[in-house]
Amino acid sequence: MMNNKKFWEISPFSEAAMAGMTRFAPEIRIADCTLRDGEQQAGIILTPDDKLEIARALSDLGVYEIEAGTPASTKEDRNAVEAIAAAGLAAKVSALARPRHEDIDDIAKCGCWGVRLSAPISKIQRDSKNRLSDEQYLKLALDMSAYAKERGLYVIFSPVDTTRCDLAFLQRVLAEFDRVGCVDRVRLVDTTGCGTPHVIRYLVREMKKASVLPIEVHCHNDFGLAVANTIAGAEAGAEYLSVTVNGIGERAGNSALEEVVVALRVLYGIDLGMKTEKLLSVSKLVETLTNIPLQPNKAVVGSGAFAHESGMVVAALLKNPFTAETYVPELVGQERRIVFGKKTGTASVKAKLAELGLEATPDQLLLLVESIKAQATRTKQIVNDADFARMASKIVH
Repeated sequence: MMNNKKFWEISPFSEAAMAGMTRFAPEIRIADCTLRDGEQQAGIILTPDDKLEIARALSDLGVYEIEAGTPASTKEDRNAVEAIAAAGLAAKVSALARPRHEDIDDIAKCGCWGVRLSAPISKIQRDSKNRLSDEQYLKLALDMSAYAKERGLYVIFSPVDTTRCDLAFLQRVLAEFDRVGCVDRVRLVDTTGCGTPHVIRYLVREMKKASVLPIEVHCHNDFGLAVANTIAGAEAGAEYLSVTVNGIGERAGNSALEEVVVALRVLYGIDLGMKTEKLLSVSKLVETLTNIPLQPNKAVVGSGAFAHESGMVVAALLKNPFTAETYVPELVGQERRIVFGKKTGTASVKAKLAELGLEATPDQLLLLVESIKAQATRTKQIVNDADFARMASKIVH
């Protein structure tokens, strides 16, 4: 994939800072929910064909599991889930259900590998939605999980709003799952994004005290903490990480797949088995099909993630890229770009002139730099390669 002998340069304090603080599971897997929770972002509409195309790309990327949708919601969603389940993907295919027989039946008929049973557990959610008592909730969770198992489905129980629930009751539910053996995995859901890394670590550890079940963390980004919270869950031992491509999702979005995968690989040395060089192409596919444009400075996959303009930065970058970057852009399918603007210096211009086979005198170099700065200041835009070539042809003889 790359010829570089060294792919990244991280902080020398990482190992010391993490000593005794992390309990990573032996194997960590990605459970992508772009096609379900991602589509719930206001304004996104994905057709069954769109979803199948994204699912194929996710499977090729190396995602372990794809949460394909909610068959009970619409006929189109059911068609999409059926198509994805029948596509012969390497990734496992699950779908979301309410704790109802008919929802579970729908998912089984779609040919899915797994079902995600979604049942709000916090008091605020139950008071507003289903008004279930603790005993009623526990009975419903056990009955519907057992029914799903009878239908041959892998069962993931999703206690919605986990970060605002009664911990003692959650632990009671988990202990009952262990006793009955009707659930295969439980999902810690930070429904409103109110968790912090400390909260997520704490909950994962407390949940593991009550049950042997694998834990999945699903974090929303209302405070910009979704990725940090997801990694915190992994640090505490969570085996599954729920993410979306580009971080799309309800309100402020979800934990971004590309950021979680690259952060774990580079900063923690944990390879999740992703073909990271495909991250940019998958991101662009989702950006196009959702019609949700990325901010240029979006981490990992943004158009400006490896763009450099500042003269001092570029001067050092040309000698050693790790002065300005933690990891090489090829790792994620990106390319490094030196762009021209108000902050451009002579090193950038000399490098670009060399690409054009030109060499400027010191005076010509300074004049070209000033011309670039003047145009960028006037237009409030970077100077593109065509404009640079035009300027150079007038100044450098």
